Amino acid sequence: MNAAFLSDMCAVMVQEEEGFAARHSSAVLYAVVAVVILAAVLIKWRTGSDEEAGLVIVSSPTQQNSVLKRIAIITGISNIKDEDHNFSLVGFEDFASLLFVQYHESLGLKTVKAVQPFFNYELSNNSSFVCSHVVIESVSLYDIRTEKDTIYIVLEFAANYLPKVRPATDITSHREKCLERWLFSRNRKYTSPQQPEPLGSLSGFCNDWKVTSINLVSSVRLDDKPKPFFDTLPPVPASGHDPAKVKNLLTLFCNYHRGEYSGFSDFCKKTAAPCFLSLWRNFDKCGWQKPFKCVLSANVANMLQYHHDRLSNILLSPKIKDLDIYDIEVTDYIADNFFESITTKISFSCTDYVEDAQGKIVAGSATTHKDITAYISFAAPHRQAFDRKSKFIVYWVQKV
Repeated sequence: MNAAFLSDMCAVMVQEEEGFAARHSSAVLYAVVAVVILAAVLIKWRTGSDEEAGLVIVSSPTQQNSVLKRIAIITGISNIKDEDHNFSLVGFEDFASLLFVQYHESLGLKTVKAVQPFFNYELSNNSSFVCSHVVIESVSLYDIRTEKDTIYIVLEFAANYLPKVRPATDITSHREKCLERWLFSRNRKYTSPQQPEPLGSLSGFCNDWKVTSINLVSSVRLDDKPKPFFDTLPPVPASGHDPAKVKNLLTLFCNYHRGEYSGFSDFCKKTAAPCFLSLWRNFDKCGWQKPFKCVLSANVANMLQYHHDRLSNILLSPKIKDLDIYDIEVTDYIADNFFESITTKISFSCTDYVEDAQGKIVAGSATTHKDITAYISFAAPHRQAFDRKSKFIVYWVQKV
């Protein structure tokens, strides 16, 4: 058995997995899992043979485990959709993100009662530790499983916030970065509603999902020195935004938009690129508040507003100038009964710096352009009427 063949086999499965998720074919998924198991056996056989020959192979088992986990997650989503046709991963992650922010900003306060219905244990309003200005950097689907009566989903959040300790009223000047895993559960007898609320609402979509536990994986203090904006942009998680083969999803996308876009490249030209450019136009004057053809998710708005306010409070001004896009492509597309999400990879150059009230550069450079690659995720409601424009939401902004 050729090791290169095994590597190619895993690579093909990784490239095709998004197509499996879109089509939700259980039979195909089971076949893929069978192939992965066969690959695992062959890899183990090959590793044993090479060990006997005095060789050590470490890459194949690592790749094998990664593929197995991702296939298991896709299969888990497919199993949920088999029972609950209206389940939306886009809607669920949006709900969870809003809940994450409201939980952290209300824990220890009387307002915690507003999120209590989404937890299956009692929340305290007597906590001595509270936080504010919560900014989510990324949300990753960490695990999913179905047991006899219950469905479990684990989401991994990377976020940062300003902490303070009660009864002190002053917020500490530093930010904390945390990594948390939230376990959500729902009884299998419940299903998603026929008409969920729009993105950006806690009610109407996930009322039956409960948070079972929260695990703080890590927490570190962030450097509070002024930085250019794109140096503060959160990185893409290692498990997220793996470039996908999206051409098999192109027909689905075009059918959803009925001629509004002739393809992904048309979307990039008409919506993604103009919207991205408008985000940074007059950035120092909060020009990002009204981007072209788009609105911002709460997470992106919090990220941009916090960066602007933090510098303004110490009489500094963020500047982003001469931004030029030289490449843009779609890397992922997800669609369900109610929502759709499209992720673009944008490569561009710009000057990105911070200056004081006298115009002195305190971080970055006003003369040297830097090359940056970022992933921008857009989300929109899947339209029931195709004769009006869909309003895309800039959902995530992350850099490579």
